[in-house]
Amino acid sequence: MAKTSRYPSYDVWEEHEAWDPHTRNIVAKRRTPQVACRFFTKTEAILLQSIVSVLVDDHRLEVLTYVVQHLDETAASPIGESQRKVGVPPKQQLYLLGLAGVNEASREMYGEEFPGLKREEQQAVLEAVAAGQVPATTAWAQLNPVDFFTKLLRDTVEAYYSHPLVWSDIGYGGPAYPRGYVRVEKGLVDPWEAKADGE
Repeated sequence: MAKTSRYPSYDVWEEHEAWDPHTRNIVAKRRTPQVACRFFTKTEAILLQSIVSVLVDDHRLEVLTYVVQHLDETAASPIGESQRKVGVPPKQQLYLLGLAGVNEASREMYGEEFPGLKREEQQAVLEAVAAGQVPATTAWAQLNPVDFFTKLLRDTVEAYYSHPLVWSDIGYGGPAYPRGYVRVEKGLVDPWEAKADGE
């Protein structure tokens, strides 16, 4: 996909000196992520990156790597989930079964694992998972595909929209602390906020 933005000349990172050191450090790490594979294997991480790329329709490696890193760290964390629907397995089991199920569905539908498929084939596989209309395979016999898709999509979007490149795409000015926003009237922006081309 060709990324388009209303703010092509805007880079939220240019304002990082206005952020407090703790926030600046957190956002800086998001800009140069490295997947340590604390929970997923490298093969699973590659599969996950392929799926995430389709879900957010983005090919930028630094963004996709950060999303996978976030998902890996979340899965490896001993911190439990706040709530989970009855019958849905814990996130670790859900992720592993779901990833296996995506590859099984890919092989059944196209004779190849998900990362090797054409983009439109990958989309078709994920549409089948989202609709719960996947071939009956080993993984999907243990897991409702809709539950997997819903959880993965939610976690992916959460991570995707916390990356500074995506902030720049949507014109988000980044953390307000400690500087704060001054011009809060409708239609007004502070001098350091994004302005669409032509404004």
